[in-house]
Amino acid sequence: MRRAILAFTLFLAVHASAQTEADSINQIVDSLFIQATTKNINYQDQVQPSKEALGEMGAAAVPRLVENMDTQDARSMHALVDIFKLIGRPAVPQIVEALGAEDPYKRRLAARALGDMKDSTAVDGLLQYTDDTDYRIRAGVIRALGKIGGPRGVAPSAVALRDVDYLVRTAAAVSLSLLADSSTINVLLKALTDQYYGVRYKAAEALWKIGEPSITPVKESLEEGGDDIVAFHLLIEVAGNLEDKELIKQLSKILASEDPLARAFAAEALGKIDTKKARKILRKIKARETHPFVLGKLAAIELD
Repeated sequence: MRRAILAFTLFLAVHASAQTEADSINQIVDSLFIQATTKNINYQDQVQPSKEALGEMGAAAVPRLVENMDTQDARSMHALVDIFKLIGRPAVPQIVEALGAEDPYKRRLAARALGDMKDSTAVDGLLQYTDDTDYRIRAGVIRALGKIGGPRGVAPSAVALRDVDYLVRTAAAVSLSLLADSSTINVLLKALTDQYYGVRYKAAEALWKIGEPSITPVKESLEEGGDDIVAFHLLIEVAGNLEDKELIKQLSKILASEDPLARAFAAEALGKIDTKKARKILRKIKARETHPFVLGKLAAIELD
């Protein structure tokens, strides 16, 4: 099928010889893109070969593909991202330029594509839109910086964690979970109290992904406690995911809490650390615990 698609491309090129070069290329791109986005079940075997053919056209196909980025069709959006990933770096400059387009759909798709392409040459362009007036662009750009990786995305993502819009804050937490930079530990701990659950959970994920540098700050935060019960429960989960014996003492203290949820999460966390000391503590707790939720967590842990 791939050979057939390439042969079709050559056929179009030959029969478009009377047109200008740009018109000829556009005709080829349009024809292949129609096949790459077809909804007809009888032609599904042409979808991937058509995408690959557009990918092989490289930079020549990019201008016409960028024109199509104002689409609101999910299938077309997905196809464009796939094709841009195949083309790679040669497509980056024009997609970056699309970030400043008037059409909001083109702008959002540009941010999405650049993130999925994960090309570091897009970072300079993305950084120009981290404080855009459109919250959807701010969110898309911050998320893209996290996917691309590298230290330059850390500071703007940390700033975005304080954005007025919860979707931007969520994107920032997602980005920081991908970047896993120890300089963001304090802002991530604060984000555990965010009013939106998506921010809280992704901030918790970022903390344990950072790993060893998070151990002491998490330990100190467990000692301090706090009025936000949800944040405290998430902190216990982070401690378990860090799987470090330095946290056993603080987690064992929580097993005496009047809050059964805190006890349950602390038991689960100690089970993840999985040392002789942790198992000994859990066996003692299991012998006296009466709350069904805590007992359920203990039952799931191998204590022998």
